[in-house]
Amino acid sequence: MAMFLSSFLLSGPLTAQTVLCVDRDFSDSAGVFTDTWPMISAALDAAGYTYDYHEVLDPGDNGPDATVMGGYDVVIWFTGEAWTDGQTMGPDDEFNLMLYMTLASGKLFLNAQDYLYDWYTSYGIFSPGEFPYDMLGIVEVVQDVYNIQDDPDTARFEGVPGSLAEGLSFPVRDIFSIPTEDGLYGDSIAQHMGHDLLSVSVPYVSPGPAAIQYETPGFRTVFTTIDIAAITDTVARDVFMHRIVDWLMYGATGVSEFNPANIELLVMPNPVQDIVNIGMTETMIELFIYNNQGQLVRHERPGRNSIRMDLGDLSPGMYVVKVQTTRGMLTEKILKR
Repeated sequence: MAMFLSSFLLSGPLTAQTVLCVDRDFSDSAGVFTDTWPMISAALDAAGYTYDYHEVLDPGDNGPDATVMGGYDVVIWFTGEAWTDGQTMGPDDEFNLMLYMTLASGKLFLNAQDYLYDWYTSYGIFSPGEFPYDMLGIVEVVQDVYNIQDDPDTARFEGVPGSLAEGLSFPVRDIFSIPTEDGLYGDSIAQHMGHDLLSVSVPYVSPGPAAIQYETPGFRTVFTTIDIAAITDTVARDVFMHRIVDWLMYGATGVSEFNPANIELLVMPNPVQDIVNIGMTETMIELFIYNNQGQLVRHERPGRNSIRMDLGDLSPGMYVVKVQTTRGMLTEKILKR
């Protein structure tokens, strides 16, 4: 009966568009974390989506780069129980996701309950130039608002009216903790530029939603601080996943002011003090940086789609980056502080 109901609720126009699933829950390599892939793949199968699977085996490794992700309509990035020491993303992952979204009109479902704690432990407020602000639309987060236990009656989440989850209601339980641990902690997104997606109705008072959807003229993202694998109602989980992927592909619920139109070469941060990331969605053959007198101050042959450079020794001022590609030369300016 549940299978029939799931198929009925998910009926609609399926597409041949593809999904890339990036697994950073380290269930196999660590040997102690819960494997969330069976729940996520089951929800995608119920909706009939085509997907490829990429598992990151070492927490110090990066996921797929922007060139690989650019071949997919939607990227689902999930981290399960990973929560610290850079487990939720590798050292270059944020920048590659930014390249994918801004240069390839990417669509991201970041199903990573502890990502903000993992990479921004001292943060409450985010600013332009930071990935959570620019790519997810997050302005402020309050950490560990929810403490969900193994009992599915301890927390229930509701789809916010007007969101892609409107009308959905489902219990969530802690699928990770062993008996000696103390429950599943979740963050509240107190301020953001997107649309509220999930509110919690039992038993917590929250300054903001547990998940948001965010749309710009160039990309769309869904971010949740509660793992979709922890939804105990499999029918509701299947419907929720279907709606997330469908909205990412087609939109639309409000548009932010961020407009990445005509960007081909991404330089972040800009202005820069020391370390700068430069990237695109194709291979950079040769890279040159010139000062405002036209003097060459850097020359690299990256042979890949992104590079991290230390400009700390350069004097403050305006610089020009030129990158040789198979399509010709691309140019961008950098302001050095």
